[in-house]
Amino acid sequence: MMEDLSFHVLDLAENAIAAGASRVTILVNENVARDLLTIRVSDNGRGIPADVRERVFDPFFTTKSKRTGLGLPLLAQAARQSGGGVEVVTAPGRGTRVMARFRYEHIDRQPLTRMAETIMMLALGNPEVDFRYRHRRNGRTFKFSSRRVLAGTGRRAPIHPALIRSVRKTLQNGLRRIGTT
Repeated sequence: MMEDLSFHVLDLAENAIAAGASRVTILVNENVARDLLTIRVSDNGRGIPADVRERVFDPFFTTKSKRTGLGLPLLAQAARQSGGGVEVVTAPGRGTRVMARFRYEHIDRQPLTRMAETIMMLALGNPEVDFRYRHRRNGRTFKFSSRRVLAGTGRRAPIHPALIRSVRKTLQNGLRRIGTT
């Protein structure tokens, strides 16, 4: 069981990378007034073939070796438990979009507390992928682009500790500025 929604985001982004995506867009919208939290992860990867698409919510179904096949089923369960749902839209050769909705104030909604760490790990661990992250909370928006932040660092160069600190600080300060942790 994933205890934080950011782990679901990490799983979806890792699936996108495995599908050959060069761009992954992560959109989070917290709207307390409408009692709604939405998370959307889109990519430009290979997409999901029709025969696989029918089974993406089946527990333990996977097309990968060494994987459990629980990512989307657990996300769908977490969304349903909090009065929401999950939708997957995909086109072979054009990518995939996963949209999850949650009632924001629902007692069973998992927290969304580790987004800065999640985005940092994705961006620094996969410098060849352009991660675009937009987090909106009650009308205030924070945007992050890994391509822009990592420009000029040399995609194959070792990650310097100063770069790690800089990316972490950028993400933490941006999220704090819009009122999230």
